[in-house]
Amino acid sequence: MKVIVVTEWTPTPENRGGISALHYSLIKHRPQEVDAKVYTYNLNHISNEELEDISKKLNAEICVLSIPKQWYNIFGRKWRSRYELYLKQYPPSGSFYNRDLLELFDKEECDFIFLYPRAMYALAKQLPQKKFVISGPDCESLNRARRFSSQFRLNSRKMMTEDFFYLLKYIKMEQIWGGSNVRVHFVGMEDFRFYRDLSGNDNAHFLLHPFVKYKEKKIDFISNAKLKVIIPGSYDMYYNTDVDKMIPSLIKYKDILLKHFDFTFLGKRWSPVDKLLKNAGFNCEFKTWVDDYAEELVKHDIQITPISFGTGTKGKVLDAMVNGLLVIGSDYALENICVRDMESCVRYRDASHIASILISVANHRERYQAMAEKGRSQVLKYHDPTRISKRFFEIYYRELCKNKER
Repeated sequence: MKVIVVTEWTPTPENRGGISALHYSLIKHRPQEVDAKVYTYNLNHISNEELEDISKKLNAEICVLSIPKQWYNIFGRKWRSRYELYLKQYPPSGSFYNRDLLELFDKEECDFIFLYPRAMYALAKQLPQKKFVISGPDCESLNRARRFSSQFRLNSRKMMTEDFFYLLKYIKMEQIWGGSNVRVHFVGMEDFRFYRDLSGNDNAHFLLHPFVKYKEKKIDFISNAKLKVIIPGSYDMYYNTDVDKMIPSLIKYKDILLKHFDFTFLGKRWSPVDKLLKNAGFNCEFKTWVDDYAEELVKHDIQITPISFGTGTKGKVLDAMVNGLLVIGSDYALENICVRDMESCVRYRDASHIASILISVANHRERYQAMAEKGRSQVLKYHDPTRISKRFFEIYYRELCKNKER
């Protein structure tokens, strides 16, 4: 089987500058009989030296494509949020692909072309003779619909108006994905259902999201006097509603929590939150970036993922669980992951309850250590990248063969 991958961002295990490391995992762990070639616009600016290293790790040729300057100047990432809403479709048809590139892709002998992310979908319309798999990996219309539950966005009439028009726009865009030469891949069950029901297309599949990197770690909640808690991500619209509920409750119970927990914030925009906890007397650390994400994770015991809304599967939750951390998270944080509340994870109903959950962890360490161990075994079993990659290529190869026989 021969597969061509076309992507905006060069696949990296640490998801540098992209949406997720999903395409890296699918390519790296593909079956031996699948030959892959990657075309990337390299919007995450991976150096030539790193490109060679990634190519070896993926066992795949990587070709860097030039972005048309006119497209990048007008519709590039810097200006995307300003112009995207006003375009009939995004990206504008042909903005990524000039005639030379279309001829290049047309000449490639392959079973199908894997487009990642959804912004690349215009290519499927421009080359109807080719077969395509489009991976979101989330349903954009569902993402916009769920934003109406965010208190942060409800407080802004401008944001709510923007979300409404984006919702209409993405529903219309996803309806276009119904071509006979297109199959759509989701890593969220609700994303899959929302797309199917609203677009009327019956050309999508849901597959579990693979974990990316696993490090062996002894899970020990008993002998450590203080447990280390990490909160990764960014203090942005996805996090701030639940974080703003969590922080006052942590401070309220600080006399108990200070004795049992240290906190690390990893990501962007955490400075004001870090400062609040430090002023309250907590032992906190704030890091914007680490070179080896898995290595940083295994230094901790617990991950809190206070996501207020979202779609698909949260890669950071998978990474934490497979590396032995107990995950405390919202419904949105834990959806599409094969774990169960109070058996292999802790699902909070309201972010103000997180402090009480941590107190329970401190008082019943053996119980929660067993949850962390169960969470790791569940993710290792059901989110195994080799297993999922094999399933991914099997499904779409079967679909393409079926179409060829007609």
